[in-house]
Amino acid sequence: MTEEIRSATTPVRVNRRTVVKAAAWSVPVVAAVVATPLAAASVPEPQPAPGGGLSVWQGGTSVQTWTLTQPNRVQVNTGQNVGFDAFDPDTGDSVPAGTYRSGTVTVTVQWGAGNGVSDPTSYRLEERALNGWVRVGAPPAEGTSGLVEYTYAGILNGAANTVPLPVVWLYPSGGGALTPTYVNTSLSSEFLSEKTSGSRVP
Repeated sequence: MTEEIRSATTPVRVNRRTVVKAAAWSVPVVAAVVATPLAAASVPEPQPAPGGGLSVWQGGTSVQTWTLTQPNRVQVNTGQNVGFDAFDPDTGDSVPAGTYRSGTVTVTVQWGAGNGVSDPTSYRLEERALNGWVRVGAPPAEGTSGLVEYTYAGILNGAANTVPLPVVWLYPSGGGALTPTYVNTSLSSEFLSEKTSGSRVP
């Protein structure tokens, strides 16, 4: 009994080489734990939206005329959002959201002659809400024709990725009733085809 007690209470001496070997074995385990989250975080970058009719705009521009309010005006893009959907060429099903990107999106608003209006009258532009869009160049001057362009950094495919369009209002220069002009809008991006709409005023 006495011998067993002594051996249990005797301090254990550890060989220095044993400690070094144990430390060396622990290093790869730590490295593996650190590397795992990095591997899991690698997500494929969204690709340019596919052509051939496999990418479709969702939403779009609008032109509304207000003639019973003061001041009378033409409202462009009020309450409108835009996004796009993309489809699998083999199944025709929508691909997962975030798979594709539009590239820079551009909205153009233009007024003047067109659609039977040969002698347009003067209008002035008011920017109501740009909603994150950036105007290209200076705002157009008041006149019988004008054009303004806005860009947006880009959107991803999927119903949850829509963005509000820039909202502008046009007022007849002389005030009062709306006078003849034609308002045309277009929506396009680096990787999606152009979509246009227009309206004769009044």
